[in-house]
Amino acid sequence: MIYSPKTKDELIELIKIKDNNTYFIAGGTDIIIKIKNKKLTDYNIIDLTKMSEFAKIEENDSTVSIGSIVTMTELTESELIKKYFHSVYQAAYHLGSEQIRNLATVGGNLANASQSADVLLALYSLNAKIKILNSLGEEKIIPIEELILGREKTSLADDEVIESIILEKKDNQITGFCKIGSRKAVTISKISCAVNLIVKDSEISNPTVYLGAVGVVPTRAKLIEEYLSSVLTSEIDLKKLQELASEEVDLAIPTRESRHYKRVAIKGLMDDLLQDLKL
Repeated sequence: MIYSPKTKDELIELIKIKDNNTYFIAGGTDIIIKIKNKKLTDYNIIDLTKMSEFAKIEENDSTVSIGSIVTMTELTESELIKKYFHSVYQAAYHLGSEQIRNLATVGGNLANASQSADVLLALYSLNAKIKILNSLGEEKIIPIEELILGREKTSLADDEVIESIILEKKDNQITGFCKIGSRKAVTISKISCAVNLIVKDSEISNPTVYLGAVGVVPTRAKLIEEYLSSVLTSEIDLKKLQELASEEVDLAIPTRESRHYKRVAIKGLMDDLLQDLKL
């Protein structure tokens, strides 16, 4: 059975009767594969694509709100996203093929909690807040770190659904995102990095740096953050940055076979990232 609510009230009524075999979809890029591969045979679907309240990108005085069913293509076409959150634009633009970007949604990227999810990484670096709706019609807002618990695991209860993502606008904010994969744009990240900086008069403050695909959740790169906090933009030493990035990989995945590749690959990623940041 497929249900297609159009309003929040209709959605709440469906969540009340939702069972373990009922799934939310918007783009459906992951669940459709499971259905085709017969990994799901007994299921109901709550299709969120007609939920206009969840399909908006809105600017407020201090924040930008992104509805959970906004697609990757819509993120790349949004002037608000381009203006305030370059890292989100980059992550969405380089996610999969054009066909996938037309279907995949930001809420789905979060709910799937893939360790290689590009937009998820950018949202971590921006300290995103997640608005969640439950079957009682109650809403709560939590930090993204409280939502993502591990690989394909979130804190969402059975009667909860992601409503929107809230990002804070900041003066003098510079953000960036880069990734390396096995094929150009149509790829799952082998390693990626998202950065959020406040830069004023060449001084860097409050750097937030996350690495992707070096752990089951995005990994905070504290060595890189400490270094960026200690130098002016004109003093950033690429070689030093690369050494620290390799050390971050060693710390994150000391026993994994892929460490040897990733500690080398991340050096090129740091070069790409500096160019993307245009410091």
